[in-house]
This record gives sequence, C-alpha cells and structure tokens, in this order.
Amino acid sequence: MAGPPRDRVFCGLAICFWLLAVSNFMKPLHVHGESGFVLLGTRLAGGDNLMWSLAFGAYLVVYGLGLWYMKRFALGLSHAYAIYVILNLALYWRYHPPSGVGETVLAAVYTLIAMTGSAGAAVLLSMRREELG
Repeated sequence: MAGPPRDRVFCGLAICFWLLAVSNFMKPLHVHGESGFVLLGTRLAGGDNLMWSLAFGAYLVVYGLGLWYMKRFALGLSHAYAIYVILNLALYWRYHPPSGVGETVLAAVYTLIAMTGSAGAAVLLSMRREELG
C-alpha cells in the first residue's frame, strides 16, 4: 500500500538544500578565488574551510532528508539554519560592505533570497508541525 503523497513544496525545498550541500562540498576545491566557506562573516581557507564546508554540507543533506520525508527533526534544524543564515549574512556585509551600486543590488538580492529560503522553510515547517512524523 502506498503512503501519503509527498508535499511538493517540501520536496522542492529539500532539493534546494541538497544543491546548497553540493555547493558546500565543492568549496574546498577552490573553483575560483572567492569560493571559501563563510562562517560568521569570515571567509575560511585551508583546513578550516575543508572542515566547515563538509560539516555544513552534511547538515544540509540531513536537513533535506528531513524535509523530503517531513520528519519532526527538520523543524529544529530549520530554525537553527535560519538563525545562522541571518547572522552570517549580517556579519559578512558588516565586515565586507558592497562597493558600488551593482554590488549593493546583488548583495540585496542574494540576501533576500537566502533569508527568504531559510526563514521561509522554518515558518512553513512550524505551520505544519502536526503533520511531521
């Protein structure tokens, strides 16, 4: 017997977070000069970059699984990740303010997408917490 159908929104969010995980796993490869992992506003390099990139990549894989299967543990992960994203962006832009109009617009768009995705997932999970297994 088939289980209940998967929620398309949560499946879409899971895929997005898995893509972010892939991005984190690739950061130690230094595809370009600005590819290090950013932790609390500081771009990492070397062993720190490797360790934190892998740790956050694994976190996002687990978080994506929780979204995909609508598991209760995803709720806590979503709130922690949303707080991290907001704090990380605030610190990054404080230490590295964009220069010029173009960079400011790109920074604003990036920030809006990142905060909406992370906080939005947390809000959606909170609204549907009774459906989580």
